This record gives sequence, C-alpha cells and structure tokens, in this order.
Amino acid sequence: MKSAAKTTWRRRLPRWFLGLMAIAALFAPILANDVPLLARSGGTWSFPAFATWFGPPPTAPTDFGWKDWWARLPEGGDDFALMPPWAYGPTETNLEKVLAGPSLAHPFGNDDTGRDVLARLLHGASTALGVGVAAVVLGAFLGVALGALAGLRRGFADFCVLRAIEVSMCFPTLLLLITAAAFFGPSVPGMVVLMAATYWTSFARIVRGELLSLREREFVLAARGLGVQGWRLLRGHLLPQVRGQIAITAAFCIANAIIVESTLSFLDVGPTSSSWGAVLEQGKSNAHLGAWHLWFFPAGLIVATVTCCHALADQVRARRLG
Repeated sequence: MKSAAKTTWRRRLPRWFLGLMAIAALFAPILANDVPLLARSGGTWSFPAFATWFGPPPTAPTDFGWKDWWARLPEGGDDFALMPPWAYGPTETNLEKVLAGPSLAHPFGNDDTGRDVLARLLHGASTALGVGVAAVVLGAFLGVALGALAGLRRGFADFCVLRAIEVSMCFPTLLLLITAAAFFGPSVPGMVVLMAATYWTSFARIVRGELLSLREREFVLAARGLGVQGWRLLRGHLLPQVRGQIAITAAFCIANAIIVESTLSFLDVGPTSSSWGAVLEQGKSNAHLGAWHLWFFPAGLIVATVTCCHALADQVRARRLG
C-alpha cells in the first residue's frame, strides 16, 4: 500500500507543480501587484490590476501611485480599494530593502533595487511559460503540418521538407536568438517566432517517421479502400496514433524553451526584466555580497519546472508503451 501510494504521489507531483506554475503564469497580474484589483475613486470604479494584462494600468488618483493612495485611504470614506493577495509589484522598488534576505514580509527577499523577489518570480513565470508554450504551439502546428505532408505525399514534398529540416537544424536555437537580439533588439514576439522556427523540425521528423510506418498498416489501407482520403484520413485515423509522440516532443521542447529564455535574460539580451534568468543574473552579480536568495530561488524554479516537464514526458511515454 505504501509503495503504491508513493508511486501515485510521484506521478501526480509533476502535473500538480506544472499546474501551479500555469496558474501563477496566467494570473500573475492579479496575484502579485502594487495596483488594486478593484478601486473606487471619486465615484469612479476601475480595475487597475486586470488592466495590466493588456498594458499599463490606469493613472492613479495621486502622483504617488496606487499603493500610496490605498495606504492613505481614510476608514469609512467613499473611496475604496481591494489589493491583490500579494501587494507587491515586480517593478516596485524600496531602497530600504536593497538586497534584504528572506523575511516574513518578503519570504524570498529583495533584489539589488529593493524589488520583491517573489513578485518578480511570479511574473517571471508568465514570461517563461508564455514564451515556451507559444513557441512550442506555433512550432508544433508548423511541424505537424509539414511532417504530415511529407509522410503522406512522399516524393517531391518529402524531399523539400527533409531539406528544410536539415537547413533549420544547422542553426542552434540559442545562437540564433542571441544574433537576432544583437541585430534587431530583444522582442517577445520575435523570440517566439525564432524558437518556433527551430522547434518545428522536432515535430516534423516525429510525425513524418510515424506516418511513413502507419500509411501501410491494415486499418489505413481499409480506410482508403472505403474512400477516406486526405484530411479525413489524417484527422480521423493517423493523427490520433501519433498524438502521444507529439505530446512527448512538446514537453521536451517547452523545457528547452524555458532554459533558452532564462539564458537570454541571464545574458542580458532577453526581451523583459520579468524573467527568472534576470533574477538569476542579479544573484550572480551580488553573490559576493551574500545575496544567496537571488540565485537560489530562480535557479530552483528553473530546475524544478524543467525536471517536471521531462517527468511528464516520461509518464506519457510509459503510458503509450504500456
């Protein structure tokens, strides 16, 4: 019983952790922010934290910002504000807390400008998972389409797709992104597109190889004999057979994308300061000052997330083989 319970716990842990990271990535602006979720000022209602999903928040009622306005609200007044669960923003500085270690007020400590590290890591999850998932989804869409074309059509289409795969594999992802950032500047959409331009080959190779094997199976020949061709054959009979391989490849690619994005931010060529790699770089720069929390927590999140992605891929593989 104990062994079975331990095995079940180990299987569920990667999914729970990745689910928690996904929630943090999606809802970071309303989980950790220095602007209110809901505010009423002068009879006007606004939702500043929700507005940060799409851009900058609305202007605060005072010149000192939303948080200072909230702190000075009199009890029983008409004005009202509801702050997020963690009332610290990723860019909010506090010069009295520069390089402060973990405490009850700031469990993950503060960075070299007094910003709350927990808030930065929560918003960094949005960058890491957002870039990784977007790049892999785009790469998977392109790779599955081209791999299916090569595996089903063979001939000239197969030749062209194989040559495109060989050319794409000549460019290492990290080197390509560093070069693009140096020439065109850092950009989140640009990073996503360039990552997808390298990840599509993994999906195309998998799908092409599987379809070359499946296209001669009896159930495929029977479907063709009944007049099922083209898209109907691919959607109804072939793709369901390779979705496990696609899921495994996607998990590995997301793990790689998180490492690449964090590496770019660590090298200071990333598109945003809200990144685990940016916090890790601060830890490297301030390690001689004893700021261990600036490298320990972001490094732990990167390692844990990548490990869980690999563990999830292994579980999908085992389920497919079993």
